[in-house]
Amino acid sequence: MASFDLIVIGSGPGGYIAAIRGAQLGLSTAIVEKDPGGLGGTCLRRGCIPAKTWLESAHRFEQMASLKEYGIAGVDVSQMKADLATIVARKNKIVLKNGKGIEFLMKKNKVTVLKGFGKLLGGGKVQVEGEVYEAKKIILATGSVPKALPGLETDGLRVLNSDHVLDLQEVPQHLVILGAGAIGVEFASVFARLGSKVTLVELMDRILPIEEATIGEELAKLLAKHHKMDIRVKTRIAAIERHADKVVCHLEGEKGGVVEGSHLLVAVGRGPVTADIGLEATAAKVDRGFVDVDAFMRSAEPGLYAIGDIVKTPWLAHVASDEGIVAAEHAAMELGKDVHPHPVNYDRIPSCTYCDPEVGCVGLSEAKAKELGHEVITGSFPFMPLAKANIVGEPHGFIKIVADAKYGEILGIHILGPKATELLASSVALLGGEYTVEELIHTMYPHPTLNEAFPEAARAVYGRALNM
Repeated sequence: MASFDLIVIGSGPGGYIAAIRGAQLGLSTAIVEKDPGGLGGTCLRRGCIPAKTWLESAHRFEQMASLKEYGIAGVDVSQMKADLATIVARKNKIVLKNGKGIEFLMKKNKVTVLKGFGKLLGGGKVQVEGEVYEAKKIILATGSVPKALPGLETDGLRVLNSDHVLDLQEVPQHLVILGAGAIGVEFASVFARLGSKVTLVELMDRILPIEEATIGEELAKLLAKHHKMDIRVKTRIAAIERHADKVVCHLEGEKGGVVEGSHLLVAVGRGPVTADIGLEATAAKVDRGFVDVDAFMRSAEPGLYAIGDIVKTPWLAHVASDEGIVAAEHAAMELGKDVHPHPVNYDRIPSCTYCDPEVGCVGLSEAKAKELGHEVITGSFPFMPLAKANIVGEPHGFIKIVADAKYGEILGIHILGPKATELLASSVALLGGEYTVEELIHTMYPHPTLNEAFPEAARAVYGRALNM
């Protein structure tokens, strides 16, 4: 029986990073992956990366329509059409390239790749395609799959999930999307820009319901204005009728009625992959499919860790990666390596939604800050007055700062606007450095840039914004 210090089950952004970190610390390490397509997990093969290739194609398609405005003549944009076969082919090329990159990293770090379904047998044993392996430590990183709803089962033809939509070969004439979280809003942006009529249905009282309230409210206005999107909040799909060429959706709620779409995308979130992986053979505690873990990602089973989408932490690739590092370092420490793991700080997790315009948030929302007992002060500054926002043709949205009134410490930064997901990086640094509003006011940003909105938003906290 082959044995390792560490076996990682799942090769997504949490799993493969955990395997590399374990190997770096001198642990003999193996990684298990069931996907015959290769390493990388959901994020690379059916999530973050392929979705962003679609978003980039849609963005460039939309940009082409305004060439004349930028002084580019001689192009008949009326003849433009989206070539989905090429979009899918480009997506596949990028996925393949990045997958090979992960394979290279496994070889570089001498991580053994075990291909097949990994199942826990208890007692530190893992079965992969009939072979049994022994490990001193095991990290579960099995990820998630799209949730299904009774009566709204997906078929890959007219009723789609987020996996199906990545391989569409035609632009939907009318795409109805159930769920206005990050996945739903991103694909709404993609297909609206490619020419689809889009109806967005959300049960909660606003789109992007887990983000700062003003973000979802303003984004809905912009999507309706610029993309003619039909947005229906406080509404659900009660039933559907499936036809060869359409899906008839019966809606209930604030904006009920009947909507006929060429396709329906069910984007109501994802569920953890923990069934049938052998957890019953361990002492690990599982709640509604999620593995209970401590700050170092340890389950109740000695030597067994769990990370990423199968634990009750934010379902983000960068969160899974950091959790993988924590788990690998703790495992190595217990095996005698000189390393001192630090738990993930879940209070400062950046979240991004790659819609149009983009959304980037880190830290506390205004409501959450008040709930935690802070006396809150806020300031917002729109991108409209900024020269750079007008130069790039995206003068929409704003930056909002949430701060503590007593000490002036910045508690949260929320961005809706151009390049919001890139601007968020400096926001993370500001919260990590425990910056105050006054310190941000006195930080010099270059001109002309989108970043100039930061000190202006800080000034706005005290009613001192200069350009509005």
